[in-house]
Amino acid sequence: MTTRPRTTSPVPETVGTLSVSARRVTTGAGHDGAGGDVHGAVATPFGTRLLIGDVMGKGPALSRTADSVLDAWLELAVRQRSLEVLAVRLHALVARSDEPDRFVTATLVSVAPDGSAELVCCGHPPPLLLRGDGAVPAAVPAPAPPLGLLDLAHGWCAAQPVPHTAWERMLLHTDGVSEARDATGAFYPLAERAAELAHVPLASFTAALAADLLHHAHDQLQDDASLLAVERAPTLPS
Repeated sequence: MTTRPRTTSPVPETVGTLSVSARRVTTGAGHDGAGGDVHGAVATPFGTRLLIGDVMGKGPALSRTADSVLDAWLELAVRQRSLEVLAVRLHALVARSDEPDRFVTATLVSVAPDGSAELVCCGHPPPLLLRGDGAVPAAVPAPAPPLGLLDLAHGWCAAQPVPHTAWERMLLHTDGVSEARDATGAFYPLAERAAELAHVPLASFTAALAADLLHHAHDQLQDDASLLAVERAPTLPS
């Protein structure tokens, strides 16, 4: 199985108050780069909003579901103040899809201009928060089921606050990154590698992580892997 690094970012380098860099490594397993990973960043009246997700399942319908989720998120993110309600609306979209077994793991984040944030994790790995020389997963004491399965949690999810002091750089990722294995079966040490690269520029940070991930997996990723990294953009002098 051949893996291919692709930069498939639909977002510019600066979105709202954040610098952004996105990168995706595809397995290239017959789908020509189309798959179930989805990511986005958009400036809204409620802060800069981020999405990363992974459509579960197989077949060509994966990319159609991913596109539908991204389109709906882009529309709702600029109109819906509540991050919880935004997640529930996306859940309803997935639950009503033509694919009865389809569900989507996703992390939604909203970042205020002062760097304080809130996030909703629906069956998805929490973001890594990088500060100084450390990288730790954001605390999510009440993770929700994936989109499409929120009825297992009474149709609701809870947003978790992230104080501005908890991070300087934030890394959202799919489990194709954190669950990539080497020849011995060891998982990719994402937090360790991210901390080691925390001081390089943002675009170089995601590029280096993607290259290191492929090296770890000996170019044999079993799942698409997506990275979405953000940090507060420098303030231009007035």
